[in-house]
Amino acid sequence: MLKKLCMAGLLCASLALAQGGYGGGRSKQGAGDLDPTTGRGGGARPSNRFDYIAQVLNLNKDQKRDVHTILEDGAKEAAPIRDQMDKSRVVVGEAIVSKKGEDELKQLAKSSSDLDAQLSELEVQAFFKTVGTLDETQKKNMQGLGRALFLMNGMYHIKNWTEE
Repeated sequence: MLKKLCMAGLLCASLALAQGGYGGGRSKQGAGDLDPTTGRGGGARPSNRFDYIAQVLNLNKDQKRDVHTILEDGAKEAAPIRDQMDKSRVVVGEAIVSKKGEDELKQLAKSSSDLDAQLSELEVQAFFKTVGTLDETQKKNMQGLGRALFLMNGMYHIKNWTEE
């Protein structure tokens, strides 16, 4: 199941990147003035990650409420995993400093990376649940979906998922 979710996420990301609009060029107005739906100047950039996601997906009021709930639920589920990751990194660092054996270091690093994979899985699940709230027109907006996936990548790796 995890492989299918990861493959679907990678497929969506590659489709979105193939659509363009992610170029490194900036308008003369600056990056803060880019319209996230077109990548062109003229629109004010939203103040936080959730507002940006809502804008690129063109969510209505009810969809915003539903998506916010989905993302909040995911953040609550991610919190203990993120705390375990922080502790795991400390353990890995201490093992390196105390010059533990290679096998022990590999095992510690594997457990840390497994926790990272769990957070990524929660992000992909939140993305698919979000897509489930969209109407057919919104689902056809590949550029918006790609930008939303990009914004959701890594969002549960920080304490406040709405921050940039």
